[in-house]
Amino acid sequence: MFRRKFLKIAGLGAAAVALPSLGAYAISLNEATAGVILHQFRFLNLDRKGIDQFVQDYYKQEGSSKSALAQVKMRGYYMLNINSDQSQLVRTITTLYLLSTDFFQNRMDEGKLVRYQGIYDPYKTPCANPFSALYYPPAPAV
Repeated sequence: MFRRKFLKIAGLGAAAVALPSLGAYAISLNEATAGVILHQFRFLNLDRKGIDQFVQDYYKQEGSSKSALAQVKMRGYYMLNINSDQSQLVRTITTLYLLSTDFFQNRMDEGKLVRYQGIYDPYKTPCANPFSALYYPPAPAV
């Protein structure tokens, strides 16, 4: 009697652990990374095709990020809705995405469509300072 009960409980416990981990592999690495970006910047109007292109360019540039551990981490971050405050990897990817868009050239206007322009490389475009005071919205009159 106890053995059957133990086997049932152990089987249910193993299934409870295995099913979510199988669900993590149901989504591709690119979809998970795009989902993390969309979750982080859900208040912005983002170009979905631009996000997909950024993710392809990012993983083309970062060849080592396709390791098994990095894939599991990114899929886990996507499934758990981890934001940039909780993960340095998410912070790095989302910062690079924002620097690779026209968000700062549009004076950080959250109402405009944010378009991907190309992967940001400070050595190729050293004069494009997105944090320049020229890009900030004008201060309200007092």
